[in-house]
Amino acid sequence: MEVQYPLVFFTLFLCLSSGMLLFQGVCALRGAGTKRFHTAMLAAELVVLAVGGFSSFLHLHHWERIFNGFGHLTSGITQELIGIVVTVVVLAVLFGVLRKAEDGERVLPKWCGILAVVVGVVMGFVCAHSYFMPARPAWANLTLYLYYYASELVLGAAGTWLLAAALHEDEAVGALLAKLTCAMGVVSALAILVAGFYWTTISFGDVGYSFHTTDPTAALPDPSAALAAPAVGSLAGLFWGGAVVVGSLVAVVAGFFGMKKAEQALPLSAAALVCSLVGGVCFRVVLYAVGVSFYVYF
Repeated sequence: MEVQYPLVFFTLFLCLSSGMLLFQGVCALRGAGTKRFHTAMLAAELVVLAVGGFSSFLHLHHWERIFNGFGHLTSGITQELIGIVVTVVVLAVLFGVLRKAEDGERVLPKWCGILAVVVGVVMGFVCAHSYFMPARPAWANLTLYLYYYASELVLGAAGTWLLAAALHEDEAVGALLAKLTCAMGVVSALAILVAGFYWTTISFGDVGYSFHTTDPTAALPDPSAALAAPAVGSLAGLFWGGAVVVGSLVAVVAGFFGMKKAEQALPLSAAALVCSLVGGVCFRVVLYAVGVSFYVYF
């Protein structure tokens, strides 16, 4: 399947924004973070969400026709819109609570933390569910949800850690976020490996064929080879080097050293976030490459 780069960046930034909201909720539940930190987090989440939404619009040749899709509640684009609107409302609520808060032991009440975590978790599901397609076996299984959640977690942890480091938050907050970034990097690596292994087990015993009128001389695709390409084929560089090593293990290493060297939190967290973003793009490109249909056209 041809890579749809606007959607690659849409899901990437949606996972980053939702993940940061989720970990902001974790900080709020623990009573961690100053008023300035939480305000900056809300602003960053809103900006990233807007960039992701704009990326989604770039996928459309006729923007005005998007409203036709909104007429169906079961369509992915409608569910994404609802999720984004709910997220914006939650950000506004949290901002309103913060305006009345004073810097102290807890600037956000626990219910705000719970709300942020719940919305973050739901948005991870919405992001994955929009691309669940029974006609494309690699996209029609639980590994799709597993990866998008893992992407949301590692991006969110690294992004939150970077902002805390940039604002010189308390070392305890930085240590917590470094530990979470390390753990989420492990989760991301495992999710990617599980997905890559599962793709090689998908069977195409019954494949339909039809004549492709726009490219009748094109070679017949090999579904099995396409699904094995990330592990041992032409996509191995993107899969192992990009998604696993750069996108996941760098966050593990950065988080590990961040727990021990608080003075290096800013460069380590920046490296973790940048590499997680690069790895997220790599895996999403691979995801499109393995998105072969049950019906092969030639």
